[in-house]
Amino acid sequence: MKLHELFERLNTLKRIPRTGWLLCNVPLVEVEDVAQHTFDVATITLLLADELKGKSLDRERALRMAIVHDWAEASVGDFPYTALKHLGPAGTKKKIEGRALDELLRGLRDKGKYMGLWKEYSEKRTLDSKLVHTADYLSILVQAVKYRERGNRSREINELWRAVEKDLRPYINEFPQVKGLVAELRKRFRGG
Repeated sequence: MKLHELFERLNTLKRIPRTGWLLCNVPLVEVEDVAQHTFDVATITLLLADELKGKSLDRERALRMAIVHDWAEASVGDFPYTALKHLGPAGTKKKIEGRALDELLRGLRDKGKYMGLWKEYSEKRTLDSKLVHTADYLSILVQAVKYRERGNRSREINELWRAVEKDLRPYINEFPQVKGLVAELRKRFRGG
C-alpha cells in the first residue's frame, strides 16, 4: 500500500463509531469515533508519562504505541467488549487485528516498526504497553462519565463501567498514582 492510500484508509477511523457505546444506548450522533478515542488515548498517555515520576518509561515509544493501537480497526471495525466472548478462543481478536494491520501496512517501508509497536501493545508485557492500556481504559471511563452527565443511565453503561474498572485493576497496581484518578471518575460517574 502506498503512503497516500494508508492515509486514506486510516482516515476512515473518523467514521467508525466505537460500537460499545451504541450497545450502551448512546445515540449514534453522540458516539465517539475510533479516531477521537485514539486522540484521547494518546493525550492521556502523554500526560500520564509526564506525571508518573520514578517509572522508566519511554514516552515517545508509548505515544507511538497509543497512536498505532487501533489502526487495524480501519479494516475490521471496532469489536465491543460484549463481542469478545463470541469471537472464539482467547486471542482471536488479536489474530484478526494482527492480520488486518499486516495487510494495511503491506509495502510500507517502516511496516516492521509499526507492527512491532502494535504487537508490544497487544502483549501487555512492557511498562510502556501497560501505560497505553491504562490510558485506553481511562479514556473509556472519561467518556462514560461524559455520557452519564448527558443523562445516560442505561444498565449497559453501568456494566461497561464495572468491566473496565475490573480490567484496569492490574494497571492501577503498576501505576498507583492512577488510583486517585479512577476514584474521582467513579465519583462523577455515580453523580457525587
